[in-house]
Amino acid sequence: MRIFFTIVLITISGYLFAQKTDKRKGSYSAYLYAVEKPIKIKDFTLDSTIQSYEDSNIKIVWQYAGSQIGFELTNKLDKTIKVLWDEAAFISVSNETEKIFHKGIKYLDRENSQSPTAIYKGTTLSDLFSPTSYTSYTSGQYGGWNSRPLIPAVTSRWNGKAAFDESLVGRTLKVVLPIKVDEETLEYMFSFKTIFQEKK
Repeated sequence: MRIFFTIVLITISGYLFAQKTDKRKGSYSAYLYAVEKPIKIKDFTLDSTIQSYEDSNIKIVWQYAGSQIGFELTNKLDKTIKVLWDEAAFISVSNETEKIFHKGIKYLDRENSQSPTAIYKGTTLSDLFSPTSYTSYTSGQYGGWNSRPLIPAVTSRWNGKAAFDESLVGRTLKVVLPIKVDEETLEYMFSFKTIFQEKK
């Protein structure tokens, strides 16, 4: 009789655990929620709904794209500014600092030095970047260059969906983007919060 009750208890416990398991499927993304700006900048606006930050020097709008982050950076000054790629960085959800490479850089050259990008007065730069260590080459018939996602979720090859993982929600990604104005370097750090978006 004791064995019977033990089996029943295990069965019920297993059923209740299965009921509590979150079986949602979807994708992970991130939204801009904070900016560490140069101390000299006092007035700024941050709008998380449209992923934008703006001050007297720049306006930048961000877009999370799985294994990359894209942005549009507008120069509001009456002089040329430069993005210093060799000093820029991505900080992962594990708080690890990663070197990045941006659009136009060949995969084979991603570890090399990258020239600054000039943004002339009143113009906008559209670009995107990825951490260098997240990109790798696989040999073989179905190999090639691949980039792993910035949020480390396992995505199905069949439907592109990932299982819900509570430990991946509410984490922080950061991007350090130094901008040179004349001979001064202004360092911005943009922080993004991870979210899960369910897909039916």
